[in-house]
Amino acid sequence: MRNKKVSWLAYVLVAGVVALLVWYKFYEAPEALPKAGSGTAGPPPTTVKAQIIKYSTFDNLIAATGTLVANQEVSLNSEAAGKIVRLDLQEGSAVQQGQLLVKLNDADLQAQLSKLKARLKEFETRDQRQKTLFEKGAISQQEYDLFSTEKQGVEADIALVKAQIAKTEIRAPFAGKVGLRYVSLGAYVTQNARIAELVNADPMLVDFSIPERYAGLVARGGSITVNVENQPDSLEARIIAVAPRIDVATRTLQLRAQLPNKNNQLVAGAFAKVSIRLKQFDESLLIPTRSVIPEQNAKKVFLVKNGVVSPVYIETGQRSADLIRVTKGLSVGDTLITAGILKVRPGQPVQLLEIE
Repeated sequence: MRNKKVSWLAYVLVAGVVALLVWYKFYEAPEALPKAGSGTAGPPPTTVKAQIIKYSTFDNLIAATGTLVANQEVSLNSEAAGKIVRLDLQEGSAVQQGQLLVKLNDADLQAQLSKLKARLKEFETRDQRQKTLFEKGAISQQEYDLFSTEKQGVEADIALVKAQIAKTEIRAPFAGKVGLRYVSLGAYVTQNARIAELVNADPMLVDFSIPERYAGLVARGGSITVNVENQPDSLEARIIAVAPRIDVATRTLQLRAQLPNKNNQLVAGAFAKVSIRLKQFDESLLIPTRSVIPEQNAKKVFLVKNGVVSPVYIETGQRSADLIRVTKGLSVGDTLITAGILKVRPGQPVQLLEIE
């Protein structure tokens, strides 16, 4: 009986020891086990994307937006009031400089002109006779001067009537294409009435502006590239005018370029994308703009050196939409962190997930 009691106690003791070992293994051992390669456990290194710095060619381009402008554009208005008796205006038709487009009724003015011309002819007939009489002393100087004055007055009246007749004619001030027409034959128009639009779009102009920091890098005669919505290919244009001052409201410099439009495919008022090529840098250290951390009066990037994060201050130059040129602080072969910047700190170990 005693032996059975001893066996039962031994069984209980063995079961208790086994339970203690199991509890220690699963609940205490993970905290007691040392981390491989170190004395304590810790989080895995942060993964980041990086780029190996190397020389690249940097095309210093300025991107701007502009508007196509007709080379010449005018609204044809009537200088006089009257009835339209002739109308040589077809919308969309080409006209030549000086071509008669609109004629108003000038019958009364033509009658006045005929009357004055007849009177002038009378004075011209008497002119030689009056001169002969004056030379012979038959008439005085005063009488001869009065005759000359009357003749000059008739000539002035003729010039005035001719000027009034000219106002009844609307001629093309330059060669171009007729736009929309706002009158019809036989209509009575008042002074300053709008007749039609006349446009000369060959060559076409493009007006655009650039930030003031580039003001000293562009000049008249420089070339630009223009892209227009309805044109599949880029167009080459030449700068023909540069504003003499910066626009203080926008801090930009206004420019105007000229491009050919022989087939009239370009339409005034259209939106244009402009690209200006400045100096090209053949050996440049280019990094993504997203990798630069701006600080007060400084710029900083993060490099990976010996597996840990190392901050470096840099100086920069020209930039494009997504790249910036580094002039000081980096060297060829440096490993630059380009993604994951916000989750790293100096001295932190990192693991390179991807290298560009």
